[in-house]
Amino acid sequence: MYERLKQLLDDLNEMGKHPFIGYGNPDAKILIIGKECAIQQGSEDWEKFIEPNFRHWLASFEGRGFGFRNGGEPYDFESGNFHPINPFFKLENKRRTKDIKIGRPSATWYNYQRLIDQIRERKKSDIVNFFDDCFITELNDICRPNDNNLTKIERDEIRQHIQERFDWMRMTHFFKQFKVVILACGPYADKIKKDAILEKDLFGDAKVIYSKQLSFCDKKLEEQVPTIHNILYQ
Repeated sequence: MYERLKQLLDDLNEMGKHPFIGYGNPDAKILIIGKECAIQQGSEDWEKFIEPNFRHWLASFEGRGFGFRNGGEPYDFESGNFHPINPFFKLENKRRTKDIKIGRPSATWYNYQRLIDQIRERKKSDIVNFFDDCFITELNDICRPNDNNLTKIERDEIRQHIQERFDWMRMTHFFKQFKVVILACGPYADKIKKDAILEKDLFGDAKVIYSKQLSFCDKKLEEQVPTIHNILYQ
């Protein structure tokens, strides 16, 4: 189980790379790629969830795990109820209030859930469970709450990190095994969109769909839902 992710970890270890891998079901048929994790680099949450992501996955294959429980208690990092396959277990599927109420997803994850519910052709889920049917990652390893007012140096750094991710993704097989890839990262994916060879090198024969970043709904993406459903469930 999850052998294709284990191979990715082994390949990256051989390269001496330990990047942010992502969250969700490694054997899913849907891959969603966002821009970057909207967490401040060096913050407490970054140190808990982002920086150790590679090690979290590696530990799960070494039998050390994180005390993740499939049925029962909700996510609680401090008591060990955490696993990158479902990092926020039983998170309530409601929009955050202005005070960012604990126990509700970010706007982006709320819209990921909305999209996956539509693809499943089910009613709105009570909890955040889109991780069951997709794997999510980011195109840029640099974390920041937003990309407003960035300097030229910062934008050049983003491009460099994205190119580095392209390089190791090309040399591995994991990201080529999904049936549908949704690039929910707006202009970050422009280079892929303009280069059919790069797209195939990264994602193989998957159906690749381009979207804006999903902190807001993308109606054009939702128009693709019947196509996605047919690819997955034919």
